[in-house]
Amino acid sequence: MSINPIIERPTGPSGRRAGEVLERLRFDILSMRLAPGEVLSERRLKDIYEASRTPIREALFQLEAEGLVVRSDRAQTVAPFDLAEIDEAFAFRDVVEPTAVRLAATHGTLDDLARIQTEIDAGHAAFTPAGWLELGLDFHVRVAELSGNRCVVAAMRDVTLRTIRARWLAITSDDDRQMTYDEHSEILALLRDRRAEDAVDATRRHAAKVRLEVLSALENSRPILGRRSFIDSEGA
Repeated sequence: MSINPIIERPTGPSGRRAGEVLERLRFDILSMRLAPGEVLSERRLKDIYEASRTPIREALFQLEAEGLVVRSDRAQTVAPFDLAEIDEAFAFRDVVEPTAVRLAATHGTLDDLARIQTEIDAGHAAFTPAGWLELGLDFHVRVAELSGNRCVVAAMRDVTLRTIRARWLAITSDDDRQMTYDEHSEILALLRDRRAEDAVDATRRHAAKVRLEVLSALENSRPILGRRSFIDSEGA
């Protein structure tokens, strides 16, 4: 995936192998092939990813920094869903993203916006789960990058990563993906026309709808995923 890691990935042959394991493990967590609350045994991961202990440990360390893996005295596990944190992330996004969009309307070139449109067109036309996750991670971050403000970009990257796994639960049909594509395209069209406040309004409508869909999908998934997959608001 093209999302920038929090910790710089090592280079060289061993670093490339660690990077491959990291990307595969991150995808398996984000797509919930590895369920929230699931114990991550190094021995089992070595078998799944056909890798030695070192790249497995490096990948787990990185994913712990990203908040996708948690460590206890006994083991490392896939981070359970924290409904309060997810709701807080959407509230924070509502503060940060309008600034990103306004700055993008000022600083983003038509070529920049065209490149993003080309990417989402390609992802929509040739849908794969991996491609959809990458687009979901990247679209709002890519728009934020047009702001030219590194703090805004870092904030959008963090908040998007915190919610994308739950977003996966809310995308259940071709119609859902079409609606997301249409809303992203609308935001880009408004940015091309330099209609900053209209783009902000469209972004806020999109984010508000996604928030409701995600929280509803999480509640509906409780019986399927089980108690270990969730942290209640009280922290239980």
